Amino acid sequence: MNFQTTLFFLLFFLFNQAVLSQSDSSQQSDKIVSDLLIGKCQRKDLQRGEFAKYFFNEYSHYTPKKEITEFLKNKIYSYSITIVLGTWCSDSREQVPRFIKILDELDYNTNSIEIFCVNHEKSAGIDISYLKIDRVPTIIFFKEGIEMGRITETPYLTLEEDIYNIVKK
Repeated sequence: MNFQTTLFFLLFFLFNQAVLSQSDSSQQSDKIVSDLLIGKCQRKDLQRGEFAKYFFNEYSHYTPKKEITEFLKNKIYSYSITIVLGTWCSDSREQVPRFIKILDELDYNTNSIEIFCVNHEKSAGIDISYLKIDRVPTIIFFKEGIEMGRITETPYLTLEEDIYNIVKK
């Protein structure tokens, strides 16, 4: 192998390494963007990607007040629930998994919850303006299509006490 051929292969190798490293960093930034969930989501979407570590940590460490959840068991089934959250939002990362845990303890069908994930501008990529969202998370309780109450950003008391105050009406 002569000097020119060796030089060619060396330059070719260095050029490929530079291109591949740029490609890797763009894939990483795409992953960061893809961890921002936007649009109509399901519970399983919140249990994947970047949001999952927050979800499982909050879910496993939260203990709802048993005396309140016992009361809620017979009351909450007649409500439909909509959650609007931002996977980028610290309150969403904390409150939504806790709320899901409460619903699980109540045997509420969490697959029937309507979940919308929004960006920083509170846009879900689909029209949710009828929900009048200004802060996230917002958890809205409907009975027969009529809004009965909502929990916005953080609970006033605790999640289960705020739920109790909505469903006892």
